[in-house]
Amino acid sequence: MSHDPMPRVLREMRLMRAYAGALTIAFVALLLMAFKAPDPHFERLSVERLDIVDADGVPRVVLANEQRFPPPMLNGETFKRAVSPAGLVFYDRKGNEVGGLALTDMEAGKVSALAFDNPNMDAIGLLTRIGADGEPISSGLQINQAVPSHVKVLDAARQATRRIVIQNERNDAEILLADAAGRERIRLRVDHAGEAGIEILDADGRVVFRAPEAAPQNP
Repeated sequence: MSHDPMPRVLREMRLMRAYAGALTIAFVALLLMAFKAPDPHFERLSVERLDIVDADGVPRVVLANEQRFPPPMLNGETFKRAVSPAGLVFYDRKGNEVGGLALTDMEAGKVSALAFDNPNMDAIGLLTRIGADGEPISSGLQINQAVPSHVKVLDAARQATRRIVIQNERNDAEILLADAAGRERIRLRVDHAGEAGIEILDADGRVVFRAPEAAPQNP
């Protein structure tokens, strides 16, 4: 005696359609509940590193502790940092580092710096230094000589020279202007005792003008 399997197959197909329909209804219900739910709110978020990426997944801002602080990335190359800070790193659309906020805390002291870069080296930076004893050493602004963008990063770092410095160095207020070789040519200073002066130097570092003139010494 033969049995026709078709009725059983049809029943199983109807059950599968019913099951699929129930899953679809449940999924739509969950979506509606999600859209109606209030925006998530966090009073506190604890992470070791946070990457902000653009629509293509390229990191544009990275916030990290010193253990997870990313190495410098320029033109597809990764370089080693002299220190491991905590802070922020900013990137362009190609993933090149273009600046950042670095906070270092070592036995030798603390350094905090906010920098923005040229294509192959630091361009400008704000810096503070605190000694190991907790006493302030210096704080100021530094602007570097721009190196042509085609120069490789390591070569640009060797050619790096500071052109303008505005700083408070151990409570001596200074403005230093240098030539393209990094040689100081003009110094304006008001020291911690209130004495003011200006010096102009030649390319060999000799003072060719000073005001006020140094008081003559008695023989």
